[in-house]
Parts: sequence; C-alpha cells; structure tokens
Amino acid sequence: MERFFMSRTSAVALLVDTRRALTADLHDTTMGSERHQAMLHEVERLLLNVRVGRTREFELEYPNRMQVIVSD
Repeated sequence: MERFFMSRTSAVALLVDTRRALTADLHDTTMGSERHQAMLHEVERLLLNVRVGRTREFELEYPNRMQVIVSD
C-alpha cells in the first residue's frame, strides 16, 4: 500500500475524483455491485469529514490501495 502526505485541498480533490470514477463505474455496469455502492458511500462520508477537518488519515481501495495522511 502506498502512503501519501497531502494538503486538505489535495485530499478533497482526490476524493472528488475517486467519487466521480466510482459513479461512472456504477453507471457503466448494468446492476451496480453492492461493493461499489458501499465504496461510493464511504468516499462520500470521507469527503465530508476531510473537508471539515474531522478526518486526518484515511485509506482508499479504489482505484489503487493507498493511505492518505492530511496535513494542514
């Protein structure tokens, strides 16, 4: 797993891009797997928490597994 240190703005941008990619994948598949829906829900929750400063560290599984540490 890769580890990234980034600003809050960059972390929010990463989460927005991840959310966009997950949403596109859900629309491309005919049924939308439960796993993709769960990941999308998790990314949306992280997006809100990182934006307001409640979360300083998180892991993403999509598109690549990574750990992000948010610095101010």
